[in-house]
Amino acid sequence: MIKRTSSRLLTAMLSIPPIRPQNLLPVVIMLILWIVLGRLNVPQDQVFVLSVVVAQAYAVWRNLPQAAESIQQTTAGRTGMLRWPVFILLAVSALQLWLNNPLFTQRAVTAVALFLLVVMVLGMIREGAVMARVTPTTAEGEAVCETVSLLRVNALVAAMVIAVNEILISSESLGVWITVMPIFVLFLHGFYWFMVLMVLPPDSPDEDTIRPVTGA
Repeated sequence: MIKRTSSRLLTAMLSIPPIRPQNLLPVVIMLILWIVLGRLNVPQDQVFVLSVVVAQAYAVWRNLPQAAESIQQTTAGRTGMLRWPVFILLAVSALQLWLNNPLFTQRAVTAVALFLLVVMVLGMIREGAVMARVTPTTAEGEAVCETVSLLRVNALVAAMVIAVNEILISSESLGVWITVMPIFVLFLHGFYWFMVLMVLPPDSPDEDTIRPVTGA
């Protein structure tokens, strides 16, 4: 039992895929803006807010196609459900730029993570119905493959983002926040995939062929 568990832990750690360049772009953009605008003697508060908002906007734009695909799979094609969340995020971004308040921008990160955490928890409540809807079945009603829910993993990651963000807000400067967050993103990538690989059945295929359910 111990040997099998150790072997699986090692396999999961060695199987973590490299982070994709497009997933790194938001934090790279944030760091570039922070450094360049800082050297141009732009006020630090303004540099911080602009850097984070631009990174947020790019991350939302890049993830829209994937979000639409997930909604199409789990809610019978009602991709219009994305309209309001996108409008809200755009409004929050505009509000951040208007207020130019670093604390508000930092709290916005917590608010988004909290929203995702609530969505994941609500998804867990109706997890059975969602799993039944997205699992391919034969004519006899038997499941073609085993579908794995990642709701709990997503909820844990959202909770970690909230915790780290609040710790940095309460005890560190803006410079430390904007330096630590990119490192934390790299850690989250490894942690997320490690957890995903651990919840998959032992003989599951690799990341390109698994069928995870990430949300409700």
